[in-house]
Amino acid sequence: MADASTGRWQPRPHPPLGAHDVHVWRVPLDDASRAESYWTLLDDDERKRAVRFVRDVHRRRFIAAHGALRSILAGYVDAEPTALAFVSGEHGKPALRDATGHPPVEFNLSHSDDLALVAVARARPVGVDLERWSEVEHLELAERFFSPGERRALRALAHAPDLVEAGFFAAWTRKEAYLKATGHGITRGLHHFDVALAPGEPARLIADRFDAQAAVRWAMFALDPAPGYSAALVVASPVTEVLQLSV
Repeated sequence: MADASTGRWQPRPHPPLGAHDVHVWRVPLDDASRAESYWTLLDDDERKRAVRFVRDVHRRRFIAAHGALRSILAGYVDAEPTALAFVSGEHGKPALRDATGHPPVEFNLSHSDDLALVAVARARPVGVDLERWSEVEHLELAERFFSPGERRALRALAHAPDLVEAGFFAAWTRKEAYLKATGHGITRGLHHFDVALAPGEPARLIADRFDAQAAVRWAMFALDPAPGYSAALVVASPVTEVLQLSV
């Protein structure tokens, strides 16, 4: 599936969310005044989780991410942010709870360092993952967590360390986004499916050995949220538009 083609991240109010559209919101997390204003939106459990952070920066980022999530979702379901209630799926994936038992929208949140992404779709599973590039043993981690095909593709980039870094984090975010979208999380591991990872190659799910139709049923997109970050979006097909928005 091709990369998201909606251009730059757009600061704008909530646009209509079509049945086959996906909206991805970019949320900066280091605005202290925004985090302070979001504190009142959190429920008791979220506040308890926030105060457990030892460092102020981590507490502030948690508050900003979860406050923004409530604010964003409230605009789609015509409710106050404080009125939203969340439940967890079988493997821990959060979802909105409503009176019918069927969520009006599905969403996913990912945050890394000073940035977060919130993906929203209309009653269809969606996953998003965001990672700040960091100094890790790329090839060593790939040997542990990537499929044989992905390891071969990454080793082919070994002559160019910057490409290894880009390829590793591209693959990692695509794999995490897929696991989050399916709702299985890490329970099935990371080895049983393959994603495209070469820099410049369109994001796509190549194959899932537990699901022969997965590459048809799931759409995968690469996102470019900021320099030094990799991000990916996975959503159930078909997809009409991926709209990139900024709070």
